[in-house]
Amino acid sequence: MGTLELPFHQPSLSALESQYLLEALEDQYWGGGQWVERVEAALEQLYQRHVVVVNSGTSALHLLLTLLVERGDEVIVPTWTFTATASAVVHAGGVPVLADVNPSLHLSAEAIEALITPQTRGVIVVHYGGVPAPLEEIQKICEHYHLWLVEDACHAVPAWYKGKLCGTFGIAATLSFHATKPIAAGQGGAIIFSEKDYAERARLLRRNGIRRLSNQPWLYEVEALGWNYMLSDFQAAVALAQIERMQETWSQRLRLALQYTEALATFPELEPYPCHDPNTVAWHLYPVFWRGTTADRRDLLLQRLWRRGIRLGVHYKPLHLHPAYKPYIREKQQFPTANQAFQEIFSLPLWPDMPLDAVDQLLCLLREEIKSI
Repeated sequence: MGTLELPFHQPSLSALESQYLLEALEDQYWGGGQWVERVEAALEQLYQRHVVVVNSGTSALHLLLTLLVERGDEVIVPTWTFTATASAVVHAGGVPVLADVNPSLHLSAEAIEALITPQTRGVIVVHYGGVPAPLEEIQKICEHYHLWLVEDACHAVPAWYKGKLCGTFGIAATLSFHATKPIAAGQGGAIIFSEKDYAERARLLRRNGIRRLSNQPWLYEVEALGWNYMLSDFQAAVALAQIERMQETWSQRLRLALQYTEALATFPELEPYPCHDPNTVAWHLYPVFWRGTTADRRDLLLQRLWRRGIRLGVHYKPLHLHPAYKPYIREKQQFPTANQAFQEIFSLPLWPDMPLDAVDQLLCLLREEIKSI
């Protein structure tokens, strides 16, 4: 039992990824061409919106926010997220306003409304772990105060809110193709736009603001000062295979999540992350709460399991607890829900090709270690 080796995540590799990658290699144009276009077309068919592919989820957020943010604009973001959600606001010239989260670790309309000032321009909502955030109430508050809404949907591929695909609610959404994400290509990302004009501008800026001259294709003009945010054809080829297999890999993650949930029903020390309908969740993560514990005890548990080859994770240490975000905490601002969650939460391994019997083995080891701490 103690010899179980279980990584936190492994991408799902099939013959299709290998086939597409070899085809991209043999095309002998590797800098982002037809394979990037094919990924964009596949995502546009899925989301029924305009899609621009870039080289990372972080680049997607930054490029998008440069279109929406002017210097000094405030953007409300949850403290319970990866740093890129907020740091992209800074790099675009804005000011991230950190908000505490509700018990499901999402933004709420109440938290947003309490932070709105005359400088507030927008809200970034994160579908944590692949569970949809309360979009209806957030949309209403954004509409009432004339704020734009962006979905950080990097965990939510695919996830559904009231029958509609997450990533299709705001002015735009971002995806990540990082190695640990539901669409895993090593790196990569995409912006899903509701408006064509924004997509065309982003497509220009992702390639250094360069536009080729149709009558003189050997020349180009720099129309804007952009960035080199292009995705390579190798990564795009893998991403395309992952998109085409998305239903298959989601079904595998769902099966594991359901097995975890059933097994945890007899595990009083651990409480699964709240989820009303597992069939609407992307299952990028499977977080659990060790209620009543402390971060030190939780970390001791993870340390012991890592030594036994079991790689658990913590998602996340809230942004307000990181040194880089201290300047963005408002005077007397409190984050009680996020602080409590950080004491108790950790993430169990969950990836498409993970063996089903690993769930029971892992939980046996967990039970053994928790009782000994």
